[in-house]
Amino acid sequence: MTKKCVTAGMVLLAAALLVLTAAAAGAQDLKDPAVVKSFEAAKAKLQAGINTWNKDVSQEARDLFLGCLMRTKPENAYLNYYVALADFWLATYAIASEEMAECERKSLDGQKFAEKAMALDPDFAEAEALFGYLIGMQLASQTEKDFMLGMKSMQHMEKAFAAEPDNPRIQFLKGFYQRYLPAAFGGGADSALPYLEKAIELFDKEKVTGLLKPSWGKDVTLLNAALIYKDKKDTAKAVDLLKRALAANPDYWHAQYELDQLQKK
Repeated sequence: MTKKCVTAGMVLLAAALLVLTAAAAGAQDLKDPAVVKSFEAAKAKLQAGINTWNKDVSQEARDLFLGCLMRTKPENAYLNYYVALADFWLATYAIASEEMAECERKSLDGQKFAEKAMALDPDFAEAEALFGYLIGMQLASQTEKDFMLGMKSMQHMEKAFAAEPDNPRIQFLKGFYQRYLPAAFGGGADSALPYLEKAIELFDKEKVTGLLKPSWGKDVTLLNAALIYKDKKDTAKAVDLLKRALAANPDYWHAQYELDQLQKK
């Protein structure tokens, strides 16, 4: 084979790779204006559900995300992720209400969609962190604990964390995970706080572009850090963080409630 042939072959290979890369990137875009409109409505509803702690509104958001997913071909990693994210919140509402069977059901549902997102995009670290957290929620909801699930959950969380340590949502999920992990396994508020504070620092720097890219979490992270400082009796720090949460999201009922309670004292 001549040098000229080798060079031509390398050029063709490079061109093919560029085409494949562009096709993969394009597969993540939403082309149908009706789907775009529905997706925007779903994101707004999910945030409204978080703002008001309303599981019915969050369920409506999930239904809209699922509808977008079913209407989009080829299958989209981000849309799978958002269905899983809605399930994360639905499982969170369930566990807060001590509805353990519902928490397990929603965490299992979410795992399916997060795992599909990971299969479609193996570099999607946020989906892996969400998958790991949902496994942890499944474990928390069980009466008889399957501690192999705990190992699996931690492995996925650590893999996501190692892949994108500067992703604020991964830092948040790691901190949220540590906050509710039993102290015997290295969890608790003190272990959670460094991750939450790092997430806040990263959220302050983050600039998200693109309709599908995740941008949630700053308000929730500030709230959770504030609740830890509240428990530590550091009222000034808790109040500061709650005010920052409300600056990021003025409609966040839980942050407003906690701030009102602290300022009454």
